[in-house]
Amino acid sequence: MPGKLMAFDLDGTLIFDQKISGESADAIREWQEAGNLAVCATGKSLASVRKAVEGYGIRFDYYVLYTGAVVADAEHRVLTSSTLPEGLVEDVVAKFADEPDVAVYGTTLDTADVQFSSNISGKSSEVLPHFEPMDPGEIPRHEFVGVPLWVDDERKIAGLQEFITSTYGDVVDCHRNQMFLDIVPSNCTKATGLVWLDEQHLKGRYLPYSIGDSWNDLPMHAWAKHSASFEYSPREVREATETVTTTAADYIRGILAEDAAGAADDVARPAPEASAPNA
Repeated sequence: MPGKLMAFDLDGTLIFDQKISGESADAIREWQEAGNLAVCATGKSLASVRKAVEGYGIRFDYYVLYTGAVVADAEHRVLTSSTLPEGLVEDVVAKFADEPDVAVYGTTLDTADVQFSSNISGKSSEVLPHFEPMDPGEIPRHEFVGVPLWVDDERKIAGLQEFITSTYGDVVDCHRNQMFLDIVPSNCTKATGLVWLDEQHLKGRYLPYSIGDSWNDLPMHAWAKHSASFEYSPREVREATETVTTTAADYIRGILAEDAAGAADDVARPAPEASAPNA
């Protein structure tokens, strides 16, 4: 039986209220102990993922970060990366600095997550809870992988995504994750990062699975041989996956139970009788 690889989204899949349940952490370890790979596939930055999984005893085998723009190993060493074009971050930050109901962030390879501006008062985001302020004048000193926009008005998010795509679509991709828009380098999705990892690093040795709750997981689900979303996922996402599950732990343990039953059947099945020797 070939080994399996499961790509895990974080926010809304494993992380709720900025916490990962013990049940999910235990199930991921069980998955790995059975000889399978666990890959974190997220729009979060490397710095943000480190904070998010710290203290839960989870050690992913690989990380697909910044919605596919970066792939890293278990030690957080970057294996491949793409960055946003020079000048684009300054332009995006300037355009959205005064936009009502929008907070503008930045993600780099060499700093904590940063915030450039916020027109959202009295709230904090569970998706991007840790950040440091950065003056736009500092932008040229860093290489940016993503510009996340928190849009605190569901009526605006589709229009802003369309504006970003029409304005910068030749050099960026813009992915929606619930109330965030993630601006990343062109041709970067969770699927492109997973394809690179699978083909260039793992040489196609693992059967791919995916689990994720939102729109930015759709390319990942299309890549996977088997995929799962949740009962609370948007309808478009539920319809795109093979399975709709209740929790990540339930999905993992269901697959492991099927594997165990299949192995037991193989053991119980009698060996074929030897053919009689030729006279």
